Amino acid sequence: AERSSDTPRTATDTRADTHRTRTTPLPPADFGRMDIATIASYVLYFTAGFVFLPAGRDIVSHKTAILPGESDMRKAMTMTKVGTRTFMWGVWGLNHCMMSFLKIWANYNKDVPLLKILTVQTALCLAYLVGQRSACLKAKADLTGFAAIFTLEICAISYLAYA
Repeated sequence: AERSSDTPRTATDTRADTHRTRTTPLPPADFGRMDIATIASYVLYFTAGFVFLPAGRDIVSHKTAILPGESDMRKAMTMTKVGTRTFMWGVWGLNHCMMSFLKIWANYNKDVPLLKILTVQTALCLAYLVGQRSACLKAKADLTGFAAIFTLEICAISYLAYA
């Protein structure tokens, strides 16, 4: 049976270990026909993937500024004890890399229970970023870019977890 060009392509996840079955559209050939779940999935891949840049840098070269405005932010956030700086930045980066990996993994596998847990983690991280904004700005550590990434991410991950 031939599929009409107006019929969306779908893939159904019927694994028993997911608590519900979710039909998710496959990436369409025509981007004008994407539904909200597909857009949310792409946004989550982008935001979680983007975090690997600064987080991965924190693991291998915490002194290197790679994002706009980071040179001042790095100075404001660097510990005064030289002997522990590499460890602290490395642990910070490793944690963010693992959280991003889990978000990508959960999205790819349509693991709804894990997406729900990661929604809480993302919301708490965003709330912390927003709550500490004024203190960070006083120290010339502008975290607005990260808050924007986490705002996009909370929209995407919460939709995928609860829609």
